[in-house]
Amino acid sequence: MATFNSKGASNWEAGKRGFQSALNSCQQIGLLLIWSQNRWKNSIGREFLESRYRITLPVRTLTAYKSRFKAFWDNRTGSADEPADWSDFTALLFNGVPERHLGSLHSMWRNIQKICLDVGVTPINPTYRALKWWSYVSEYHGKSIVAPSDLQIVGDQYMVREVSAEMAGSVLHKEDIDMWLTYEPWRSQVDMRRYLSLVVERRIIPIDWVRNGWGLEIADAVERTDQYPKDYGLSVLNWLLATSPEPYLLPSQIIERYSIFARP
Repeated sequence: MATFNSKGASNWEAGKRGFQSALNSCQQIGLLLIWSQNRWKNSIGREFLESRYRITLPVRTLTAYKSRFKAFWDNRTGSADEPADWSDFTALLFNGVPERHLGSLHSMWRNIQKICLDVGVTPINPTYRALKWWSYVSEYHGKSIVAPSDLQIVGDQYMVREVSAEMAGSVLHKEDIDMWLTYEPWRSQVDMRRYLSLVVERRIIPIDWVRNGWGLEIADAVERTDQYPKDYGLSVLNWLLATSPEPYLLPSQIIERYSIFARP
């Protein structure tokens, strides 16, 4: 889904008038990963932005992103951002992926593959870093976050911020996600009021999904996709989450309550 500039025009629309589109963090890291996994082909990058976010960039802007991303990629160390080899249990453990989560993680990946293939797009293979953060959310917050799509989307947010921080040479900022997970405003109206009260009192920083973007794919059960609107995809998911009147709910709750208003 295209993001919006200060004048209310989408990046996609503004791009047609020559505007240099600025991608949010999720869009940039998604573009980095899909390119790195597909020999840096421009066509793959264009497909990713159009299918997931309905963004079309001028060729020179896309080329500028690729040059910057490839420079980062060529100078990185370690295997954290390589596609995970599910058969290499030593590498999975070395990169912080607990063995006890492998079955559920692989199930999430299978669902991502099926959904992407069903709609005709190239999936992003989960990296070791992504699996580490999916595991992190499942391990410490699995009692209150049970939907695979929620575990994956929240985990991806940590992953995206970590990679973005490394690209910028800065520290990882995740306090807003941590506090959102700590107070669990999606559980009840009481929890929501408590969370909002702390935000108003400036005792915690509210989570800002719009600024950083949401997950790169959606690891939902294939059987549940029948309830979504026709032509439902990640672009619609991003629109729903970015425009929700209840932004502090879980992604699955927002989809359940507001997918009727989605417009492909």
